[in-house]
Amino acid sequence: MIKSLTKTSMIDTMAETLLSDGVFKIENYLDGNTLQNLHDEVFDKCQNEAGHYEFGRNYRGEDISTFPKDSTIFQVYDAGWMRNLHQLYTGRTDNYGMNVFATHDYKFDGELARNGWLHFDKHWRLKFFIYLTDIDKSSGAFNCSVGSRLNGQKLRQQIWGTPERDQNRIDLDYPELLSEYPCEPVEAPAGTLIVFDTDTFHKGGKCDEGKERLIVRLHCG
Repeated sequence: MIKSLTKTSMIDTMAETLLSDGVFKIENYLDGNTLQNLHDEVFDKCQNEAGHYEFGRNYRGEDISTFPKDSTIFQVYDAGWMRNLHQLYTGRTDNYGMNVFATHDYKFDGELARNGWLHFDKHWRLKFFIYLTDIDKSSGAFNCSVGSRLNGQKLRQQIWGTPERDQNRIDLDYPELLSEYPCEPVEAPAGTLIVFDTDTFHKGGKCDEGKERLIVRLHCG
């Protein structure tokens, strides 16, 4: 089961949880005006600066340092504890907030995108992922396999630079691992923060008809 931590949890505890589980969540990390302002800012970017993709709108932003200092996106992701966790976990002071991504999902045509399959990322990242709408299995809940990080790391390193470099989907390429690492949906209210290491097996959910999902992610190297 995905561990729930709090805003006041120690950075050491967060890093240790990432090492063992690959993921943790903080429910109600944001609320009130901050949550509403972030929702509105991200929704506006998805409407006006994002491209269309098969499930809705897909915004691809630059490094967090390029955002206006008075933007809610910058203020939320300029958190000292996030920077400290990134430094402790990766041993690096650079590559924090390399990109900001957001999606507004509101349609599903029956075909899964590549990230709709359980997978590990081919390019490793630490991600800070925030739900901006209430999300359950019917509205595209993020799914992950707790404890799969080390196996994902091993597989990623094995295929890097080889003809098998695209074999990162567990369902298709390593089906024998599915029973060992069952997938768990993160059903949670708006304002929930999920922090995960992308070697952990994970996938995006799909929205049923009439449902929507708005999320924002900070990617760190």
